[in-house]
Amino acid sequence: MRNQSTYLFVALALAIAIPSYAVEADTQTTSKTSDPTAASLRQAAHDAREVWNNFPGFTANIVVSEDSERYEGTIRVGKDFEYVLDIDDEAQKPWLKSKLRSVISHREPSASPEQYDVSFQDEATEHVAGRLIAENDGSGVFRIQDGQIKEVIRRNESSWFEITTLENFTTPAGKVLPQTTSVTFRDPETGNIESNLSNYFAWKQVGEFYLPDHCYTVKTGEKGERSVRKLEFTAHQLHLGEPSTVKLHRPLPESLTSFGAAVLGDYLYVFSGHDGDAHGFGKDVLADHFRRIKFDDPSAPWEELAKQEPAQSTALVTDGTYIYRIGGLTFLNKGDEETNFKSTTHFTRYDTEKNEWTDLAPLPEPRSSLDAAVLGRHIYVAGGWDLQGESSNDAPWHDDILRFDLDHPENGWESLPGPGYLTRAVSLAAHEGKIYLFGGIQQSGITRKVSVFDPKSNSWSTCPELKADSSASGFATSSFATGGHLYVTGSSGILYRLSEDGTAWEVETRLMYPRMFLRLLPVSENRLLAVGGTSMLGGRLATIESVPVQSESAGPNVVRWSLPFDGKAKQSQTLVLDGTNLYALGGNSSRKPHDFTKDTILNEAFVYDIANQTGERLPDMPYALQSGAAVRHAQTSEHKQLLVLGGLGMPDQEFGSLAKVLSFNPESKVWTTVNSTLPTPRGMFNAVSFDDAVWCFGGSEAGKGRGLNANVLHWWGDETSIAPLPEVALPHPRRSFGSAQIGDEYFLVGGLGQSEIVDTVDVFHLKDRTWRTIAAPHKHRVFPSLASDGKRLYLFGGFSNAQGHFSQEPSLEVYDPQADRWTVLADELPGIDSSMAMFNFGGRLLFYGIDREVDGQANFVLFDPNPRETPAAAEGLNFSGRRRGSEAEANAKTMLRKDTNKDGKLSAEELGDRLGSLIKSGDKNNDGLLTREELIAALKKQEKEAKSQQGKDEA
Repeated sequence: MRNQSTYLFVALALAIAIPSYAVEADTQTTSKTSDPTAASLRQAAHDAREVWNNFPGFTANIVVSEDSERYEGTIRVGKDFEYVLDIDDEAQKPWLKSKLRSVISHREPSASPEQYDVSFQDEATEHVAGRLIAENDGSGVFRIQDGQIKEVIRRNESSWFEITTLENFTTPAGKVLPQTTSVTFRDPETGNIESNLSNYFAWKQVGEFYLPDHCYTVKTGEKGERSVRKLEFTAHQLHLGEPSTVKLHRPLPESLTSFGAAVLGDYLYVFSGHDGDAHGFGKDVLADHFRRIKFDDPSAPWEELAKQEPAQSTALVTDGTYIYRIGGLTFLNKGDEETNFKSTTHFTRYDTEKNEWTDLAPLPEPRSSLDAAVLGRHIYVAGGWDLQGESSNDAPWHDDILRFDLDHPENGWESLPGPGYLTRAVSLAAHEGKIYLFGGIQQSGITRKVSVFDPKSNSWSTCPELKADSSASGFATSSFATGGHLYVTGSSGILYRLSEDGTAWEVETRLMYPRMFLRLLPVSENRLLAVGGTSMLGGRLATIESVPVQSESAGPNVVRWSLPFDGKAKQSQTLVLDGTNLYALGGNSSRKPHDFTKDTILNEAFVYDIANQTGERLPDMPYALQSGAAVRHAQTSEHKQLLVLGGLGMPDQEFGSLAKVLSFNPESKVWTTVNSTLPTPRGMFNAVSFDDAVWCFGGSEAGKGRGLNANVLHWWGDETSIAPLPEVALPHPRRSFGSAQIGDEYFLVGGLGQSEIVDTVDVFHLKDRTWRTIAAPHKHRVFPSLASDGKRLYLFGGFSNAQGHFSQEPSLEVYDPQADRWTVLADELPGIDSSMAMFNFGGRLLFYGIDREVDGQANFVLFDPNPRETPAAAEGLNFSGRRRGSEAEANAKTMLRKDTNKDGKLSAEELGDRLGSLIKSGDKNNDGLLTREELIAALKKQEKEAKSQQGKDEA
């Protein structure tokens, strides 16, 4: 039997024991007058404790062990330091409550008195355990050493205990947690020892908090009896704290990347940049503008300023009086002409009062793909190359750095030794008298190196590498120092801060919009601006985002906005997120349930640019539908389509599920009804694009009385047929469910079965084509949203069954695959309606919905639940010119399109006469079929034999 017990912890003083009880336990305070020196020591010891400020609560798995007994359960600790323990009744040992109190309630912040009423009780200052201090009210005696309480004794008529801290754990911030302690319990009348506890505590950093990892206790009784106890906490999951609203400023007039920018006074200045196709080359892809805006004034417009020759990958810096433009890349051609690059030698000064540019000493050589920083009265330039003519293949890279003395401009530019390697697409920052050079791209690929130039010694040293937090980590970063701290960010959007000792990059926060080729600029000691850039999610950004730093908030970050909506849909739109574009298709114009008519089911279509917070109405779909399945499907990186499958509509002028499939070209904005159709009509189902194919799960054939669809459909997204996988069926057929993918697995959560909400989570392995189940969420739901950040699942919204009828379910849960556990992160999300759909947006959560009260309004919320999470390592981009994986793997994927019966294997008949010989060389189990693995092995063998024969022929 399991029991759920709730306890309210009372915060006790941090206890730590005494050396000689015979003397100190009986110590009477020699003075009732508070000693200021003793009080200051007591205050310092209070302030040295590690406490959980702004604590949101956490959930963890817990193991309670005593001698040979072992019990597993979960613990949920609230932000009020109450806990709920879900574990077997037998685990509720008498000592458990006290032990949990010692590791949890003692972390609750407590206000110290205006001044401690304490006094010294010794004359000696060299005691091995520190000075002896007593509370003048007789409540306790302490020894304090090095600002930490080392010993405490508390004695009254009913109890007497002493706690000695032998060793503390010190956090990087200098706060202390108990690590090794000894607790002695005595008879309050005789002083005889009744028992002793020897304790060891281990702590684990989770986000901003040091949470208990495990504690080990050996108890010895007065007769020598012993007991060994252990608490283990694993899979910690912090709950959501109070969200902080991130400020977005008036965006750039156009989306920009590779531009120059600087903040001077109340203004943000932006110079030129690339505003065309990502890889377009020509004058017409350059923004021919120099602008400024009073960025904190929401009514302020962008002002056009005196222009210079436009360029990309240029630097713009300020010395606090003037703005300086340095280098950059322009073109001698237009976009439709043969490319003709031109790196420049520009070095000019802009006077903000006169709106004038003044030419200064040009760079010694043309340079672009560089960066610059101001240190004292010097400008430093590093990185880059001299790109001229038609090709970049033979462009010389710069191996030096440059320095310009602003007080002695007549001296021109000084060349200094570089870091010892070539790099470009770098960022440069000045910090504590030195210049930091970040990452870039080398001739062999991206680098995460950080090198430090010391102008005093004209020498270079190394700094910790940037973390491998994305495939493009180190490339096109932006960096700046403010408030005595150095910050850098890149494609992941994680903002790092150099640690106090300079040995590590610590997570400060995350941008709401991850991007590279941006500009990170200081506004104050505790705020930066992130301007423009391009996102690996898809495309350039016009976004200007305020980024608070050195904030005490440990909660989520959130951005909210609304856009006008001129459609009729009120619910049941078919939604798909493609990079930074959210498509909202069809839907129902009625808020009533089951209102299905030719007038209520819609064919309208919209797309929303999440990065730039704009919307556009698209051409109507060829026919009306709601509750279909949509996927982004791309057979190559150059060509993609949106596929809309099935749904609910009016086939044959009667309501029912649809079998048709639509294709939408995002570039031409043209809809096409494809020839392939679903084997049977299907609505209220989900689809995923995986391994070049489209897979369809669940749903029902509404309107025909045929019930739920139990098979899994497979389609290559071309002219081939859409067909069910043989001998594969949903263990628990369902419709109107949530689904998401992690790796090779597809998760199905909630939804409606034959008559009730499905409470089993089914997981399908997309390669093995097998099923398994995982733990069920706390709330079983229909119409939920499920999103994956690649590591976890987030479950939100929909309806749950409360006392026999459906009601809105506003809670947010997260699933940890390693722990196989769901955690309720929040009972509700303020400002986020439970009807809103949820998507993964680069590790953040995007919520979208039509406002249920305000007509003509679409609402959006971008929500980052873990802005300070330490990232996992990511694989770097491959610049070898070849696709990841072998040629054999690519060929096998193409050949598997011949798998007409969808069993995931190829027969001799499916391969045909020309390729049938592969069966002989690859069929390891002699079943006459080739699995994917067997096919790849056979093709690799064939490749090896062909190369060997080629070598013989050449010899």
